[in-house]
Amino acid sequence: MNFSFKFLLIFLFAIVKSQNIDFLANIPSELKESEIRIYKDRGITNSSYVFRIYQEDKTWKANLIQWFLPKKLDKELIKPKNTILKSEKSLEEIFVNIQARNINYLPKEEAFQYKKTSNKKVIFDTDENAFVFHQQLMSVLDGTGYLVKYKAGKQQNEFEYSNPESYLKNYPGIDELQDFVGILKYIRKQFNIEF
Repeated sequence: MNFSFKFLLIFLFAIVKSQNIDFLANIPSELKESEIRIYKDRGITNSSYVFRIYQEDKTWKANLIQWFLPKKLDKELIKPKNTILKSEKSLEEIFVNIQARNINYLPKEEAFQYKKTSNKKVIFDTDENAFVFHQQLMSVLDGTGYLVKYKAGKQQNEFEYSNPESYLKNYPGIDELQDFVGILKYIRKQFNIEF
């Protein structure tokens, strides 16, 4: 029950957080008919980024939006910086290449959390007077988290990964992280951006 409650709180926080970021980034909260958004966690800074690739009125667009937290003293909003992205490949081809990297099938992080464990063993717990399964879950505190929203026609997916690149270094066999980090590397290479 405790895990379910924590999961629910994290899920609700992610929803509220992404809607707030949409406001700060000056983008609509609703996705286009074909769109991928990747929200980069801001960490301890006062700004971060949203990567978007989408089709609007039969035209493909891609941009990287840097959004800022409002100034604390006067709550003044800071206008986001919108960089229009260009690539040698067509944006439609890039969108489909991201789809080919399983963005529409990647699960929420909780679905593969068990893969981040080590020292799995069965021990006798004298307090319980029974054998129990014991495992160590490694937590990575440094790195960057990402929230992803995907829509292509009727297909939709949304997931959030905390520190996927750091976890992948420690657990290279987690295919979900391999796919997602592959998507990030592909985007960085195609648009020549640090994201």
